[in-house]
Amino acid sequence: MTDDIEDTAPRSGTHKPRKRPPGLAALAILMALVALAVAAWSVWRLQRFTHDEVAARQHDATTIAALQSQLAAGDEQARAGDHRIGKLESGFDDLRASTQGLDRRIANLETAYTNLSGQQQSAQDTVLLNDADMLLRTGAQRYDLFHDASGALKAYSQAVEVLAQVQNPAYAPVRASAATERDALAAAAPPSRQGALDTLSALRGKVASLPLASAEASTSASTPSRKPGFWSRVGDAFSGIVKVSHDNGNAAPLDDAHFARQTLVLDLAQAQEALLAFDDVTYRAALQRADAALAAQFDGNDAGVKEANAQIANLLAQHDGGPAPKLGGALAQLQSLRASQPAAPAPAPASTAGSGRR
Repeated sequence: MTDDIEDTAPRSGTHKPRKRPPGLAALAILMALVALAVAAWSVWRLQRFTHDEVAARQHDATTIAALQSQLAAGDEQARAGDHRIGKLESGFDDLRASTQGLDRRIANLETAYTNLSGQQQSAQDTVLLNDADMLLRTGAQRYDLFHDASGALKAYSQAVEVLAQVQNPAYAPVRASAATERDALAAAAPPSRQGALDTLSALRGKVASLPLASAEASTSASTPSRKPGFWSRVGDAFSGIVKVSHDNGNAAPLDDAHFARQTLVLDLAQAQEALLAFDDVTYRAALQRADAALAAQFDGNDAGVKEANAQIANLLAQHDGGPAPKLGGALAQLQSLRASQPAAPAPAPASTAGSGRR
């Protein structure tokens, strides 16, 4: 503008003054207005930014103060938490010590329980072995004293079942021996032997009802037939004075029926006893005597006598004597093993160390 003023100033000389165009002045004014508006807007924006900056700083200061207050409160809480953590750690140490003490006590209890379980198992085995000993002894004595094969077989079967429940494997051979003796008993008392005993008992019961042979029939059966002659008539003449007869191994008929029946009953009873005692020779001899007595002293035409003869003949034909079982080996083996087994140890007392709490 200074230049423009200087240009528009009047000059001396010969130069004529120039006229400015009217549009240029308007443009200059417009530009001045625009520059003024831009300056005013810039000032306003600067004030607005300054105000916003001040407000932001105040807000930030307020936020920082709040954060500092919260940080201080957090520090207080952290210190309180540290204090609590310290107390909890102390309590945890006490609990850890108590837990260790409880672990030791539990270990001691487990040891005691193991010892008690071992003692209980040993006591149970002892009871079972006592039962097996009694059953084996009872079976052997029933067979030796009374020849009761069925009772002895039952006792041995129960002994084998009891020995199967014993936990100690050292007694397995005893069970095997007892099973072998049980099998021998079962083989020694087959159904045919029991049937023979039943038949003999039935025959003994029927003896009282069997009819005896008459005297004439017995005499005609024992005297051989011959033709009448001189010497026959002489013998008949002297028969009233002297009578000589031969039984040829056959028993003469008894005059008393009670004696005849009692003799037959005794023979049958002896056959039963010999059968129970596994004495085959005596058994067959008693049956043969009973058969001879039945043929000589009882009525052979009677149906009951014929049936008795058939039963005795059947017994003589079917009986096949076997060896008597040898018992007592399992019992001796059991007693030997029990004598060699060490006694069960006493339970160790549970330790109480470390069981108290701090």
